[in-house]
Amino acid sequence: MSPHHSLLSDRWARFLYRCSLFLLIFFTCGFVIVTPADMISQALRNEQIFNIIIIAAMYFAVGLVALILYLNRLYNVRVALSDIPKRYVPGEQDFPKRCANAIEAELIRCRMIQESLQPSDNVSHPGLPPPHSEFDFPQVPYLEVLIESAKLLEIKASSLHPALRRKACMTWKEYASYLRRHLNFDEVLGDRFIDAYEEARYSGRPITEEKFKDIMRMFTLLVRSIDLPNKVSGPSLEFVDTAMGWEI
Repeated sequence: MSPHHSLLSDRWARFLYRCSLFLLIFFTCGFVIVTPADMISQALRNEQIFNIIIIAAMYFAVGLVALILYLNRLYNVRVALSDIPKRYVPGEQDFPKRCANAIEAELIRCRMIQESLQPSDNVSHPGLPPPHSEFDFPQVPYLEVLIESAKLLEIKASSLHPALRRKACMTWKEYASYLRRHLNFDEVLGDRFIDAYEEARYSGRPITEEKFKDIMRMFTLLVRSIDLPNKVSGPSLEFVDTAMGWEI
């Protein structure tokens, strides 16, 4: 259906709605007015003034009650709309008890559906931890964790001395070699971790869970092994690499 036809159909629908509403109001008012008008006419012919007063009072009372209900509904709607969005998180006390119970039942049902959709076995795919992983970072790719781990290695070294920060032009192998010259640093463990890190990051192949655990064990032991030499400490460190032209 073209936009032009859709616009015409919408206008036609609004026209029919307004006409039907007008006719409904017209006939309702007519039926409501005919009965008291006939009763008042008969009372006037019979000179029954008391009946006229009773009829007028009753219809006035009904009209007044209807007006009060309408104004009350209009006020409640405007107050509710002005309170959107709420300035606080609605609690259980903000809803009727039946409504709160229905919401709680739906939340339980959704939780049961979610649990039923979980794999029955602890399936493990390369590159991602399994759904019920022992790690504290579920659904976070192993590669992202490894990248952050390498940054933690630099943070540990620079915490021992500010001059041990990695230069932007340094590869991680060059940085590991640089640290070995100025820190207590496990060379074998450092080489194994850097090789595994670079393979995981640049090979294009997702690493398995076992490989990831092995790399993280190496990382933990490597970070624990990093320390300042006993003969050198703090601000007295002076690092100059004349071969590469780096001076820190």
